[in-house]
Amino acid sequence: MPHQNTPLDTIINVWMMWPNVTVEGLSKFISDDCVTHEAPSLPYGGDWVGPQGFFDLMNVLQETWSDFQFSFETVLTNHRDIVSYRGRISGGTPHGRFDMPVVEYWRFRDGKAVDILPVYFDSGSLVALHEGRRGDFIVLQD
Repeated sequence: MPHQNTPLDTIINVWMMWPNVTVEGLSKFISDDCVTHEAPSLPYGGDWVGPQGFFDLMNVLQETWSDFQFSFETVLTNHRDIVSYRGRISGGTPHGRFDMPVVEYWRFRDGKAVDILPVYFDSGSLVALHEGRRGDFIVLQD
């Protein structure tokens, strides 16, 4: 029987590939029918499907936010089919910079991600910053 990744293995491997991620590499960890759901109001809002969609989303994030960064803070998993984690995202636009918490919920089937839901602390401020309607915003850590 081939080795099946745990949800935690998958998350770690996907983020360790960054920024040299490839669709082929992602296909080991993200199912063809996986959907990443970004809030519709965001510049890259909507559903991104499969390894190619996840790859495209990562590129759009880099194009939308200069110096986009992500860091883990806390990871929770049931070691079977769920991972949820809190992290921080930061980046900028010509209008200013941001730094804030994000929570992501990943669901798995047969060792691969099938559903990814990022939840931003303040997506409205991200949109306003992107559109130039506000400047820097930093949400301090606890």
